[in-house]
Amino acid sequence: MKFTLSIAFFFLSLAQIFGQESNCFENSTGLYWPVRVGLQKNLTYGNNSYVSTFEGDSLEFEGKYYFKETQKYSTGEVKTRFWREENGAVFSLDQEKGIESLELPSNVEVGSKWISTDKVWTYEILSLTSTYLTPFCEFSDLLEVKTESSEREGTVYTLYYKKGLGMIGLNVNGQPFSYIKPDRKVNERSFIAYGCENFGTSQEIEKCTNAKISQHIRENLKSPQSTVKGRILLNVRIDESGEVSEVTVMETVADGEALEAEAIRVMSSLPKFIPAQVDDNQPIATNLKVPFRF
Repeated sequence: MKFTLSIAFFFLSLAQIFGQESNCFENSTGLYWPVRVGLQKNLTYGNNSYVSTFEGDSLEFEGKYYFKETQKYSTGEVKTRFWREENGAVFSLDQEKGIESLELPSNVEVGSKWISTDKVWTYEILSLTSTYLTPFCEFSDLLEVKTESSEREGTVYTLYYKKGLGMIGLNVNGQPFSYIKPDRKVNERSFIAYGCENFGTSQEIEKCTNAKISQHIRENLKSPQSTVKGRILLNVRIDESGEVSEVTVMETVADGEALEAEAIRVMSSLPKFIPAQVDDNQPIATNLKVPFRF
């Protein structure tokens, strides 16, 4: 069986906290999902990042006015979304479908459930006292919302909201995928494969590291005898010492257990890396996303 793979890096420490003093939005207050002009956030998103900015009333639909949110990604891509707030409840507008859906009710209570207007997304409030850890901050007293899509069976999204800021963290099937970054400039460095540390630029070092990971997979993967085809996404946690500490399946295919087991075995055997670092050159744990296409 042939396979292809691509590799994506993104950072989230589960053990080290940096820059706590004045960069963790300690004084933010207001709604869990604020919709206001001038609100700007910098977030990671998988192996990319984006800046979210709210602009003024820019769209009218059926007599209701929506704020425009512009998301500018590090890849150059720009996305636009539209939101409005009414008596504490937050609504989103799907321009393509021409429908409005409730994103967060005004009465925020544990156990509250709702569904999008098109019946695709379901939501449930899990907690009002959750915590969330990033490489820079430890947030507490967060609103935690679980959401699932009928079009993405088997994928569970968990969103974390802080009053006055909105979403500050997102997990996919229990694995971190996005988090808010401080307003100030921070220094992040990915983990590095031994032998790549002196290659010059960060891009050359990353290319070298990717190549070594790909080589390890090619040389060690033994494709099971299976007729199953599709995409399996693994999350590989590389700890503060640079060693693989955990490999979990984030996305899979029906009857793909044999493929999962082999992919997990190979990724668990990755050699030790120079660990990722953040801000003050302290090592942090890193999550490596590896999609396999069989």
